[in-house]
Amino acid sequence: MGALAPKRFKDKYLASGGLYKGLDYETIANKKIKDKRPFTLGTKDTGQKVYGLRLIRDKDKFTLDYTNSKTSTKSTGQKSIGGFFKDPDFGGGKGSGGGSDDTAITESMQCYYLSLLFNTSVSKLDNKNTQLQHLQTQDNNCFTYDKTTRLKAKDCFEACPEDWFKTDVFIKSANAVYQSTYSRPFKGKKVYLHRGSPYMKAVYDNKKKAQDYDKKNNEQPLAPGSFADDKWNPGDIWMSTKSPTDTKPFAEGNKVPLEWVELREAVRDKADNHTLGISLKKTGSTARVTPFNTRQRSHNTNTKFSGFTFGQTGDFFKSADMYMYFSDGGKMQLRATATTKSWQGEMKGKYANAGKIGGGNVNHYVEKIYNKAIGFTMVKGSNWSETYYRESNLSDMHRLYTKFINKQKPGTPKQDVLTIEEFKKKADEYINNKKQPASPAFYFGKYMALLFLESIGAENKGPKLDELSRVIVRYAMSNTDISTFFIKVS
Repeated sequence: MGALAPKRFKDKYLASGGLYKGLDYETIANKKIKDKRPFTLGTKDTGQKVYGLRLIRDKDKFTLDYTNSKTSTKSTGQKSIGGFFKDPDFGGGKGSGGGSDDTAITESMQCYYLSLLFNTSVSKLDNKNTQLQHLQTQDNNCFTYDKTTRLKAKDCFEACPEDWFKTDVFIKSANAVYQSTYSRPFKGKKVYLHRGSPYMKAVYDNKKKAQDYDKKNNEQPLAPGSFADDKWNPGDIWMSTKSPTDTKPFAEGNKVPLEWVELREAVRDKADNHTLGISLKKTGSTARVTPFNTRQRSHNTNTKFSGFTFGQTGDFFKSADMYMYFSDGGKMQLRATATTKSWQGEMKGKYANAGKIGGGNVNHYVEKIYNKAIGFTMVKGSNWSETYYRESNLSDMHRLYTKFINKQKPGTPKQDVLTIEEFKKKADEYINNKKQPASPAFYFGKYMALLFLESIGAENKGPKLDELSRVIVRYAMSNTDISTFFIKVS
């Protein structure tokens, strides 16, 4: 992205994205100063991070008076605003609000707060006993990384978004974990906190070994082909009393659990002994701890299929996607990505934060329940891939369109059924929501949707459709039969 353009400050340019989307650049700079969010010297995001003290305006010239430390009020320099990187706060850089950088910082910062409770005599955190000097005493107990860079307490403190401190997110979350029953096995012991560390890598390496074992030993693997780490266990941070250099966190002696059920039980056992995954969500006025994937599977989702629509309105030619609806209020969008690169699902509605489920994983569950692949009459397993639309598929696509267009969920307006000639004309003229011609994406996305609907017999509700809905939602919620125990702080 390069440096900030002084002309945009003069012209009251509005940021198109980022934390301060819709505000002009001068206002953003002043808000960053107030919120103690860093500015970056130079033209790259790797430049030195500094903190603004005041923005000086002299007619149409803007100068930032800054300091090197978040906690300092002493000026260490002044520089024209054009000497700073256009970071995500101005709508540039890596994405809105700092993206993964902020995530690494906040998750790592939470480790330091937790370490104060488990590794000192403090039994409840407040604003007085969580100052920087207190957090720095835990540098040797927290193995927190942003990729390959280890983050010490001061690194996190300096870069952390100010509102996380103002609303006591770290204090509330740490106290909630410490006061929960799940902290008992760790109290009175030396506890290490991990974020992106070698020990945490060893946790997910065991999952990879189980996945490799599954593929090698089962004709139809239990796990989807691209079973993501966070669908097995979404722990953002992990706490453990084992040595940070241990490479076999779930082993009994030297025996590493390789079968999925064996590993699932081992993760649960070790949570009562020495290693626990913690999923973090920014808290509100209070923080609560909830266990997931317990032995009783008390949070298993048992949703049912409640229908589908083409797009959100049922108008086949208004969008290139389709939606699958669940009885608990959730839904999944199925669409093409990067025009015709791939086809995937993305959870929406009440599952909006549950992320994506790749087309291969959707097909995995279709094969397990219907004994055939999407677009085929047989199981394809790892050999399955999306069916890319060709002109020779027009007749089949129109046949499926005719079959499903008025089988959409109750309440969807009835659609006129077009002839094949009318159908092709509308598809060829498809314009996306950016007002751009996008017929290739339309043909690919809609043909895959129709093949999917035919494979699952979506025109008639039944137990198989309910089962498919259940396993898809449970995958999205990291709640599959082989997903493992963790606690969530929210």
